[in-house]
Amino acid sequence: MAIRRLLNTNPQLYNPELAAVIGLNEAIVLKQVQYWTDKNRKIGRNFRKGHYWTYNTYEEWQKQFPFWSVRTIKRIFKRLEDKGYLVSDNFNKMKADRTKWYRIPRKVDLTHSDTLSLSLCQVVTMESANMSRPIPETN
Repeated sequence: MAIRRLLNTNPQLYNPELAAVIGLNEAIVLKQVQYWTDKNRKIGRNFRKGHYWTYNTYEEWQKQFPFWSVRTIKRIFKRLEDKGYLVSDNFNKMKADRTKWYRIPRKVDLTHSDTLSLSLCQVVTMESANMSRPIPETN
């Protein structure tokens, strides 16, 4: 596959600030869930319990994230659910279908994140130390 062709395709995007707070993998998944729920909102699809949702099996999610194993994808989704960044439910017609439906809560509180205080501390420390200047040579 030609690299130039890959560079010209639509990339999956993530927010670097969000990645610093919740982790890169989690930020990538959240952005993708947001993309699909926004798309469903625009076309009026998958509206349940007052919210728009998206769903996929883990194997289907892997088609969107081919750089991760199914196990890794399961772990990422579980972490996002455990921390309250994703809500899941099951609206499948067949009880045997255990495909999860996801949405991002209307109010996601990032202030209680384990890494938020660390990332803010690092930013403040770097700014106060004026780290943008090069280190002088001391030969």
